[in-house]
Amino acid sequence: MSYHLGKNILATVTYYDVLDMPLSAFEIWKHLLVQEVSQVTREPITLRQVFGSFASDTLNSKVSHKNGFYFLRGRDDLVTRRIRAEKISVGKLKRIRRLARWLVYIPYVRMLGATGSLAMKNGEHESDWDIFVVLRSGKIWSGRTMLTGFLHLIGKRRHHGKIQDRVCLNYFVTDDNLEIGTKDLFSAHEYSFLIPLWNFPLFQIFELKNRWIRDYYPNFTPTTLPSLWTLKNSPPARHIQKILERVFDLPNLERWLAGWQKEKIFRNPKTHIEGSLIEASDRALIFLPRPRGPRVFQKFKERLNV
Repeated sequence: MSYHLGKNILATVTYYDVLDMPLSAFEIWKHLLVQEVSQVTREPITLRQVFGSFASDTLNSKVSHKNGFYFLRGRDDLVTRRIRAEKISVGKLKRIRRLARWLVYIPYVRMLGATGSLAMKNGEHESDWDIFVVLRSGKIWSGRTMLTGFLHLIGKRRHHGKIQDRVCLNYFVTDDNLEIGTKDLFSAHEYSFLIPLWNFPLFQIFELKNRWIRDYYPNFTPTTLPSLWTLKNSPPARHIQKILERVFDLPNLERWLAGWQKEKIFRNPKTHIEGSLIEASDRALIFLPRPRGPRVFQKFKERLNV
């Protein structure tokens, strides 16, 4: 076992330990992370190499194994938790897929993806549904307004204390701005798990635009086949969407909605929280007042150094 491979396997297990998620050997291989970009080589790491590494004394002293999952010593309870979380998440993904069948009719929506604990299949009963939304260029404010309004109308928008099985709309980009701006370990993790719910061809372009993920996850490769949860593109739905877009393509509507929403966002106290990640532009709308990335990374470093 090479020193770097053992170190990176331990780092991978530790990082997902922070997220309370034990990993199978295949998942360790697939999501193997490197701590330094200089460690990324052209030589691919094989699943066989990962399996062989677990025989080393270094990993055996820190990593345990149970029911096909690997985790830090003393964290056996995570296995039962993960099995339960997978069952919960599958049920939630079924429901969000049914909801997505309606969302594809919303004007200016171009792609939908599941992210967060739902995409990792690590959700809880009380968790919400994080959705990554791509909207048509030049219509981000109109698209956001209509999507948010529709979800609110049917009682599926997360707001205030209403969280469980509701859609959290905190990340919108336009179809000409698919490259994620925050290129760090947490973003690489988040978008390597993204499940395309609708418009698989655009999702493939999204992955190509975000090849920087390989700087952290060298085994990351573009997806070639749609997910079990991906809806097929429906010509009737696209036809109805086009009709609705012509109806709402009113002069100055986008400009008026932009002004109204920008003022509302600026007045929101959460916008000004120190360390928040808020963007309100014509190409991206991001609302992360307390982003998880820095907190997860701090805990990761602490556990890795124990």
